[in-house]
Amino acid sequence: MENKNVLLAKNLFNYEEVLPPPINIPDDIVTLYLTDNDHNVNLAKGLGWNIVKKTEEFLDIHDKFERRKVISYINAFPHKVAPEVLEFNFVFVCDGNVVSLWDNYKNFVNACSDDYSLFLTSGYYNGTRNTIQEESKSSSAQMRWNYNTKQIIETTERYVNSLTELGIDVNNLSLVSAKYIGWNLKHENYDAISKSIYEQACLILQGNIYLTYISAIYPNDVFVYFCDDYSGGITANHLYDA
Repeated sequence: MENKNVLLAKNLFNYEEVLPPPINIPDDIVTLYLTDNDHNVNLAKGLGWNIVKKTEEFLDIHDKFERRKVISYINAFPHKVAPEVLEFNFVFVCDGNVVSLWDNYKNFVNACSDDYSLFLTSGYYNGTRNTIQEESKSSSAQMRWNYNTKQIIETTERYVNSLTELGIDVNNLSLVSAKYIGWNLKHENYDAISKSIYEQACLILQGNIYLTYISAIYPNDVFVYFCDDYSGGITANHLYDA
C-alpha cells in the first residue's frame, strides 16, 4: 500500500466513546482504530474502521501522568504499537474523539512530502494565545494539567531561552496543534526526531508546546502547514477527565 496513507485514531483506557471513522477523510487514506479491549474492538469493526488493532501492553498503567506518556509514546512511535502502519506511505495520527476532520484536511495531507519526517499544523490558535508562552499560561491555569503545572512552566521557560539563543524570535513562532500530526516513518531523520519528541513529552506532556519547540529546532525535517480556516472540524467530549 505504498501509495496510500493511514489515519490512526487511538482510544485507550476507555477515554473516548467509540465513534465511526471521521467525516472528511481523503480517499487515499485507510483508517486504523487502536484500542485496548475486545468490546471496543467489536464496536469499531461494526462502525466501519478498515483496520482495528487491540493492544494489551498498557492495561496495568493507572497513573494519570503515566497514561499521558503512553499516548505520547504512540504519537511518536505508532509503528511500535501498530506495526500495520509500516505498510503505508505516511501515517497520520489523531485522537479517538474526532467526529469530523476539518474541511481542508485533504489539503494538509496533499501538502506533505517525502522531504520531511514530521507533519504539523499551525494557525489553529490565534491572537495572544499563538505563542508557547501564552499556551503555557493557559495550560497552567487548567485543572487537567494541575499535576504537571510546574514542569510546563519550567520547560517552556527553558524552550524560550534555548530558542532565543538560536536567534529564533519566539514571539513570531506560531503555535502548532498536537491534535493532528503526521509521520514519514521512512525519513532518514525520523528516529532522531521521534526520540526527541518523546523525551520532551515525558517532561512537559503539553503537546502544543513541545511540538512547536521541535518544529523550530528541526526546520529542515518538520513541515508545518499553516491554515487559517479549521471549520468543519468536530470533536466529541472525553468520557472522563484524564
